[in-house]
Amino acid sequence: MRAHAWSLELSPFERPAHAEHGGAAYEALGLDFARLDRVGEIVDADVLDAWYDPSPTAVSAVQEHLAWLLRTSPPTQAEGLRDTIADVRGLPRECVLVGGGTSSLAYMALPRIVRPGDRPLLLDPMYGEYAHWFESVEGVRCSRYLAPEASGFRPDLDAYLRELALADVGVLVNPNSPTGVAVDLDFLRAALDQLPRFGLLIVDETYSDFAGDGVSVERWVEEEERLVVLKSLSKFWALSGLRVGYVAAHASVIAKLEAYNPPWSVGLVAQLAAVEALRDGGYYAAMAQQTRALREKLAEDLAALPGLRVLPSVTNFLMLLLDAAAPSPAEVVARCRAYGVYLRDCTSLGRRDDARWLRTAVKDAPRNARIVEALRAALG
Repeated sequence: MRAHAWSLELSPFERPAHAEHGGAAYEALGLDFARLDRVGEIVDADVLDAWYDPSPTAVSAVQEHLAWLLRTSPPTQAEGLRDTIADVRGLPRECVLVGGGTSSLAYMALPRIVRPGDRPLLLDPMYGEYAHWFESVEGVRCSRYLAPEASGFRPDLDAYLRELALADVGVLVNPNSPTGVAVDLDFLRAALDQLPRFGLLIVDETYSDFAGDGVSVERWVEEEERLVVLKSLSKFWALSGLRVGYVAAHASVIAKLEAYNPPWSVGLVAQLAAVEALRDGGYYAAMAQQTRALREKLAEDLAALPGLRVLPSVTNFLMLLLDAAAPSPAEVVARCRAYGVYLRDCTSLGRRDDARWLRTAVKDAPRNARIVEALRAALG
């Protein structure tokens, strides 16, 4: 990528090999899975996996055919899964490309749709893999719109559009991680209108199904060539361990990406489970309703703790702001681990020296109670 005066090229020595993520609970469980007997002891709230199991029909189908699924090669390009996604999500088949999760799809797609010299604008704070790809892989420093902390990180449309007017590529996670804030369809339409004729808006909608109607723009791609939507089946669909996702984009964009999508990128267990899960919308609607109730109760309990501000969220997680008198985010995370509770220090997801941010996933009621008690002890 060509460097710009406002997006300075980074030295290779400044580039970390990988973005920072959660998953620290494997320190207790073992990266070789030697201590899976401890799963019930751990609250892995530093990752945003569903608290509930996948669709019972998906679990039953996998269990019934497991040995065959493990030894058998899957359909090469996940054709049946692609058709199911198109049918369930109301998309033309030619606007869908399936792959092994949104991160893998992003690394495959971004080099083919972001042009050399394009100027990227990211939201701050935001899921870190996109900044990592631009800055650490491509070596270009991104411009960032700093969502105001005082308003709970809700972007101001006019301010965002002023910065987007200077960019070629806008990248949003909507609803956003770690903030839990969603921008509405009017915001996204205005962003598309602000971009230059050959600009690009990339929207990661991993958490959109938790937010209900009025958030997703995936159906816009049939008519809009400047929009690319990344969709994960990990979090809402409770399939994180299987790594399944898809790109929704205009047919001309998908046609360009097809040749770069490797064969067998989605395993057979994952394909079957995803097909069955997508067909069981009623189950997931019930889980979304329960998640909202669990989130509101957890937010209420956490808000009662001294030194902690809890931000409103439409997702399966909450962002927590520590006041100046509280221990640092790193210290709070360390203290909570002593209670088997793993939270995310998410200060690395932004570029602010004064950030004092934590994030917790919403879990079931007993685990949420453990999160509250661990934080109470850590802040005491």
